[in-house]
Amino acid sequence: MKNKIAKKKNQRKFWSTSLTLLVLVLTFALPLCSQQTACAAETSLLNLNEKLEQSRYSGFQRRMISNAAAELLKYDIDTVEVERLLGVSIGNNFDAYNIKKIIEIIIDAKNNGISEKSLLNKFKEGLAKQVDERLIVEVLTKEATNLKIAKNILLEHPLEDATYDTEIIVESLAESLNNGVPRDSLSEVFSRSVREGRSPREVTEVSTELGSLSLRAFEIGFSEDEVNDVFQKAVLSRSGVDGICEDIQDMLVAAVVTKMNMASRNSSGGSDSDTTVSDGTTTGDGTTSSGSVLPSPSSGSISTPTASDDKPDSSKPDSGSSSPPEN
Repeated sequence: MKNKIAKKKNQRKFWSTSLTLLVLVLTFALPLCSQQTACAAETSLLNLNEKLEQSRYSGFQRRMISNAAAELLKYDIDTVEVERLLGVSIGNNFDAYNIKKIIEIIIDAKNNGISEKSLLNKFKEGLAKQVDERLIVEVLTKEATNLKIAKNILLEHPLEDATYDTEIIVESLAESLNNGVPRDSLSEVFSRSVREGRSPREVTEVSTELGSLSLRAFEIGFSEDEVNDVFQKAVLSRSGVDGICEDIQDMLVAAVVTKMNMASRNSSGGSDSDTTVSDGTTTGDGTTSSGSVLPSPSSGSISTPTASDDKPDSSKPDSGSSSPPEN
C-alpha cells in the first residue's frame, strides 16, 4: 500500500516538474524568437542601407527608400526575400519612387490581411525576366487589387470546410481575375459552388477553369466586353457550375468555327448571299456588322438545361437580360 502511494507521489512530482520546465522554456523561447525576428529585420535594413549608400540616389531618395523599407520590415514577412528583391532593384538603378511604390503596395496588402507571397512572387518574376520597372509596378498594383477583391468574395461566401487554406483560395480567385474573368461572374460562380457543397479543392479547380476559358477567349480575339457578355450569358442560362463552364466552352467553339468560315469565304472571294447591314444585325457570314464573332443564345451555341443536367436558376433574370448577375 505504501509503495502505491509513493508511486503516485512520484508520478505527480514528475508531471509537475515537466509542466514547470515547459512553462520556463516557453517563457524564454518566445521572447528569444521575437528578438531573433527583430534582429533579422534590423540586419536586412542595415544591408539595404549599405547598398543605398553605394547607389546613385540622392540623399532624399535614399532616406525615402530606407524609411519605407524599415516600415515594411516591421511586419511578419520574409525579411531575407524582401532584402534580396529590394537589393536587386537598387542594384538595377530602379527609379527611387518606383521602389517606394512597390514597398507601399506590399505594406497596404499586409494592412488588409493579405499574404505578401503572391506579390513577392510577381516581383521576383519581373526582376528575373528583366521587365520594365513601370510594368512591374503596374502588375503588382493589379495583383494587389485582385487579391483584395478575391478576399472579399471569399468573405461574402464562406466555405463550410474550416480546414482549408484561405491563402490558396484567395490566390486562385485573384489569378482568375488576372486572366480576365469578370468579377460579378466569378463571385456568382463561387457562390453557387459553395451552395452546391463543393470542397475547397473543387472550388479552386472551378476558379482555375474559368481563368483558362477567359484566356482562351482573349486568344481567339474576343474583346473585354465580349468576354463579359459570354460569361454573363452562361451564368444567367445555367444554375449549375459545370453547366456554366460547358456553355462558355460551347460559345468559344462556335466563335472559332465562325472565324474559320469567315476566313474560308474571304479566301474564296466571298458569297453572293452575304449582306452588309449598318445597324449591327447579323450578316450572311455569321458575324455582326461590327465584325464581332460572338454567338448569341438563339444561335444554338448555348446548351439548354435538361432534367438530367442543371436547371435554369429561377432566382435570376431570363437569358435575354443583359444586366449583370447579382452577388
